[in-house]
Amino acid sequence: MTLLTEQSFEGFLSAVFEAFRLKLPVQRIVAESVYVPQMFEDTHAIATNAENAARVWKGIRKNAGNNIAFMVQAAYLSELPQMEISLWEYVKEIFTNSENAQNTLEPHTHTVFQIANKVKAEAHLIKGFVRFQKAENDLMVAVIEPTYNVVNLLAEHFAKRFPNMQWMIVDVKRGLGIHYDGKEVYELCGEAAEIPQINDEFTALWKGYYKSANIKERKNPRLQKRCLPVKYWRHLTEMN
Repeated sequence: MTLLTEQSFEGFLSAVFEAFRLKLPVQRIVAESVYVPQMFEDTHAIATNAENAARVWKGIRKNAGNNIAFMVQAAYLSELPQMEISLWEYVKEIFTNSENAQNTLEPHTHTVFQIANKVKAEAHLIKGFVRFQKAENDLMVAVIEPTYNVVNLLAEHFAKRFPNMQWMIVDVKRGLGIHYDGKEVYELCGEAAEIPQINDEFTALWKGYYKSANIKERKNPRLQKRCLPVKYWRHLTEMN
């Protein structure tokens, strides 16, 4: 049976809850928005339920710990095909045999850890590549376009780094973002995640600083590309 869900982590957790509750024979878990029907396939649509999702999330943390729970979330944020079914098999292990939750010799455990580590690595990398630019009302805005859906994983880092500044980070690839108002971080989507007008004078100052600090004789393009992958250059103020 294929479970059809909302395309969100909460939607996936809701599917896990229903699969356990109804003892469903799960073959696939797919977001309804990207579902492609297959012949002779039984489907079961599952509405997102915040309370049920919270119960599953609490159970994962209780049985396997916060670190493993974070690995589950990170793997989901990879948005890779078939990731949901690997996570389903892994979460089943957490609830039925939690000792195997860190055994990377288990195929599904290995898959989840491998992908989660890639997502974590990009989230860490992106923290150094975020470039804030000044918009109206003193709002600082940064644009990113990561391989994985890591924008929410940046919230805690930048809230601590700039606690007295209002800022916004937008993932233009997915139309998602986060906004910090000086007190709390809010998730953005749709029109709320649109990029406001940028102050060109502020951008020019930053480019001027980068140019003056650059030492021409020490330029090393090969090292620069190794430390700063070209795929991220598009949204680096100093590279445009």
